[in-house]
Formats: sequence, C-alpha cells, structure tokens
Amino acid sequence: MRLHGEKRMPFRREALFQALEDPAFLAKVVPRAKELVPEAEGHYRAVLELALGPLRGRFQGRVFIKDRKPPEGLTLGLEVYGPLGRAEGEGRVEFIAEGETTRVRYEGEARLMGTLAGLGGRLLQGAAQSLAEEFFHNLEGELRRRYGEGSDSGQGERD
Repeated sequence: MRLHGEKRMPFRREALFQALEDPAFLAKVVPRAKELVPEAEGHYRAVLELALGPLRGRFQGRVFIKDRKPPEGLTLGLEVYGPLGRAEGEGRVEFIAEGETTRVRYEGEARLMGTLAGLGGRLLQGAAQSLAEEFFHNLEGELRRRYGEGSDSGQGERD
C-alpha cells in the first residue's frame, strides 16, 4: 500500500527537521504511541495502540529515522507486531522551504501481514491516510506549543 501527500506548515524547515530528531517530541506526535524509548541514535523501541476498522490491538516494535539530510528531509520507518499481525513501512519526508513556511512532501509504502492483511484495501488505505493526517496535526500542534504561532521559530539559518 502506497501513501503520499503534501502539507504546508507555518514553520521553517530547520525547526521541523530538528523537532523530528528529538525523541521526546517524536513521542508526542507519532499517532497512538504509548511508548517511544530511544535505543540508539535514530532508533526507538515503540508500543502503539492501533485500531483499523473493527480490529484493535497493541503493537510492539521499532520506529527509526534514517537517510538524514538536514534540513531537506529524512526517512521515517516503522516495524511493529502484535496479535493481529505485523506492519512494516517507511516513508521519505521532504521539507521544501517556501519563505517562512515549509511544504512537507511525503511518500512511502506500508506492508501488512497476518489478520491486518485480510482487511479490505480501501479500509486500509483510508486508515493509513488518517494516521498520516493525525501525525501532521500532532506535529503542527506540538510545534505551536514549542514556538508559538509559527514562522518565526528562530531555528536554523534563513533560506
């Protein structure tokens, strides 16, 4: 299953990049994260509680960051397993500076195994898109708490 989209954020890309590398910050924005514990640089042990349609479950595994290119982008990945099956995925996140705002472009792929794989494609696609939207909603909310209303985040150099 492929995911892609764009979102305009009222923050400079340096602030976005820096925030996603902060374990405490990341734990607040990953949807349904109950636990996100750093294990090594860019690698976290994760516990997530997910609901896909009528199925609900607690998943354990790892969240990771790789292919870092500050402040242009990074790759976020997820490998989790639980009683409903296993989910793996990763997606490239690009930060495109547009004045004092940033256009965030993402593209990735998820693979589901077990009971999760038996759900209908449209249901899974909708749930995955909903999780992506929740991630960006959480990201913007936490950045507003950290920096105020946005573009004057004071992080990094100007483009």
